[in-house]
Amino acid sequence: MKNALLKLGIAFSLSLFFSWVYLFTPQAFYSLDNKLRDFMFVIRGELPKSNQVVIIDIDDRSLKEVGQWPWSRNKIAELIDTLADAKAGIIGLDMVFAEPDRTSPHLLKKTFPQLPQSLPNYDEILAKTFTTAPVVGGYIFSPEKTKDTRTPLIPAVFIQQGLQDTEYLTQAEGIILNTPMLQSSLYSSGFFNTNTSYAGGVIRSTPLIQKYKGDIYTSLAFEMVRIYSGADRVKIVGDEQGVSFIEVGEYLVPTDHTGELLINFRGPQKHFKYISVSDILNGNFDPKDIENKFILIGTSALGLKDLRATPYDSTSPGVEVHANVIDNILQGDFIEKPFVARLYDLAIIWVLAFSLILLFSFINSFFIIPMATFLLGLMLYLLYVSLFSYGLVLTLVTPILVFISTLIFSLAIDYVIASKHREQARRILGKKVSTSVMHHLLAHADDDLIASKEVEATIFFSDIRSFTSISEQIGSPTKVIKLLNTYMTPMVDTIIEHKGTIDKFIGDAIMAYWNAPVPVENHADAALSSAIRQIEQLQGINQTIQAEYGVNIHIGIGIHTGMVTAGDMGSEGRSDYTIIGDHVNFASRLENLTKVYGVQVLISNATYKQLKGDYSIRPIDIVEVKGKSKTVEIFEVICGSKHVAEEEMQLYKKAVILFRDGKVDKAHDLFAKLHTKYGSKLYGFYIQRCKKFIDNPHLPFTPVFKMTHK
Repeated sequence: MKNALLKLGIAFSLSLFFSWVYLFTPQAFYSLDNKLRDFMFVIRGELPKSNQVVIIDIDDRSLKEVGQWPWSRNKIAELIDTLADAKAGIIGLDMVFAEPDRTSPHLLKKTFPQLPQSLPNYDEILAKTFTTAPVVGGYIFSPEKTKDTRTPLIPAVFIQQGLQDTEYLTQAEGIILNTPMLQSSLYSSGFFNTNTSYAGGVIRSTPLIQKYKGDIYTSLAFEMVRIYSGADRVKIVGDEQGVSFIEVGEYLVPTDHTGELLINFRGPQKHFKYISVSDILNGNFDPKDIENKFILIGTSALGLKDLRATPYDSTSPGVEVHANVIDNILQGDFIEKPFVARLYDLAIIWVLAFSLILLFSFINSFFIIPMATFLLGLMLYLLYVSLFSYGLVLTLVTPILVFISTLIFSLAIDYVIASKHREQARRILGKKVSTSVMHHLLAHADDDLIASKEVEATIFFSDIRSFTSISEQIGSPTKVIKLLNTYMTPMVDTIIEHKGTIDKFIGDAIMAYWNAPVPVENHADAALSSAIRQIEQLQGINQTIQAEYGVNIHIGIGIHTGMVTAGDMGSEGRSDYTIIGDHVNFASRLENLTKVYGVQVLISNATYKQLKGDYSIRPIDIVEVKGKSKTVEIFEVICGSKHVAEEEMQLYKKAVILFRDGKVDKAHDLFAKLHTKYGSKLYGFYIQRCKKFIDNPHLPFTPVFKMTHK
C-alpha cells in the first residue's frame, strides 16, 4: 500500500512539475522542441510537388550574364513583360525598389545638358510595366520607425468576427516601400517580413497580417492568394485569446493568436520549380511552365544574401518561404497549434506520468529498459502522426522528459522508499525556508517537527496593487510571468534571509510566517524587518520593470502575531506544511486594509507589543473583524521613500485622539488641514468618517471601523 501511494505521489509530482515546466517553458526548451520537430520534417522527407508555384531565380548565372545587382529597372521591366506575355497567373516580387534607378539614362541630362531630352527613364518604364501586368510588389515592415512615413496604397479590406482586440496582431512601427512612382503603379503589394524570433534564427512561421498605422496589411504570399481567390475581403476570425484563423475566399487559414502561420515546409530547397532569369530573358523556357502559375521572383545567389534557415536547410533561398506559404494555403494541409493544444499537451503529461509509473510497477526490472525503448518509440511515432497526418503541433520535449524521469524514478523506487521521511521534509520545506532552517530540519528529521501543534507565529501577507490592470497593460502572458519573477525573487529571498517560511503564492500575493516549523527569536521584529526591506527593494525593482515593461509596482503588506495551528496538512497522498487559524485570516484582512487607508505596511497591536527594534510607527485605527466582536488596534509602519515630518506626525496623532474621544468636529478640521497640506488617502478617509457623524448626529458614535468584508 505504501509503495503504491509513493508511486502515485511520484506520478502526481512529476505531472505537476512538468506541467509547470511546460506552461512556463524556458527559451532553451522552446529551442530543443523546435529542433526535434525540424528533425521530424527531415524524416518525413519531401512532399509531392503541386507545380502551382514557380520561382524565377536571380541566380549566379543570371548575375554573370546580365550584370551585378541591382539591375537597371528596364531589365526588370523586360523580365516582367516576358512573364506577362507567357500568361503568368500572378507575379510576386520578393524585393523592394526603395530608391530611384541611378543607372537610368535620363539622369545624364543633369550632367550633360546637350544630350537629347528624350532619354529613357527606367523607373517610368518599370512603372508602365506594372500597370499592364498582374504584379504584387513587396515591401518591408520595420519594428522601428523609419524615414518613410507613407502607407501601402492598396491594403486588403478586412472584417473581424469574434476577435476582441487587434492589439494581438504584430504592430509595425516603420516601413520601407517602393518609390512612390512604382508603388502607385503596382496591381497590389504585400510585406515580405518573416519571423525568426524565439526560433534560433530558423524560419518556422511567418506573419500573414500585420498592423501599421491602424490598418491591417497582408503579406506578399497571402496577398497573392487573396487576388487569386477573387476575394475583395479578408475575414479575421478569433476570440478574446486572439486570432483563430483567417478566411480568404474558399480558403480557411489557421494561425496563432497574432496571425502567424506555422509553415508546413514541402521539402528541402529547390523543391519548387526554378527557372533562371537568364532563361526567361533568352526565351529558353516552356511557356506552359509559366501559364496561370503563381510566379515568385527572388534569388538563390549567395552574394545577394537572401538565404534563410529552415527545418530542412541552413541556407535556403528566402523566396521559398513565400512559395511554401502559398502552397500550404492552396493544398490546405496546414500544421497548427490551436489554443486547445495546450490542454492536449497537459493531458499527455499527466497520462504518461501515471500510466508509465503503474506499468513499470508490474514489469520485472529486467524488462523495463526494453519495454521503455519500445514505448518511447511508439510515443514519438504518435507525435509524428499527430504533426503530419492531423496537422496538430504538440510539445515534444516535455513528454520525452516525463518519460525519462518516470523511468528513472521507477528504477530508483526502492531508494526513494528508504529515504522517504528525509525527502518528504526536503520536498515540503526545501524551497520555503532558509538554508540554516533546512539543515536543522534534516538534522532533526526524527523529532517530528512537522507534526501538527499550536504555536505563536507572526504571519505576513503581501499583495501587488491593481495587478489585473498591470497584466492587461503588458498583454503578453510570458512577459507578465517574467515581471512576476523579477518581483517575487528578491521578495522571497528577503523573507528567507530573515528566517521566514514561505507558505504559498496566491497569484501575485505572498503568504509567509515566522516561528514555525522551528523557533525564531524576536519573530515579530524579523517579520517587520523583512517587510521594510521589501519596501526598500521595491524602488530598485521598479526601475528595472519600468525600463522593460513601462509599469510600476506598488504593494501592501499586513503583519499579525497570534496562536496558530502549524503542521503537515492535506490528504494522505498530497500534503504540505502550513498554518491555519483565525489569526491567519486576520493577517490577510490586514493586508487588504492597506488599500482602504492608502498605506504600505500595517501591523496589529499584537505584533506592535512584541517589537523590540526602533521603527517609525503611528496609530491608524481600531477595527472590528467581520463575524468577531473583539476589536484590534492597527498601526502603520512608515518606511521606504515615505517620510512623515514631526509636525505632521504630532498633528495627526492629535487628530486621531480627538476622533477617538468623539470630538468629530475638531478632528474633522485637523484632518482637513492635514489633507490640504500633505494630501493623503488616510486623511481623506478620516474626513469621511467624521462627516458621517457630523451629518448624522443621531447616530451613536464609535471610533471602531467595522470590516464589512473578508
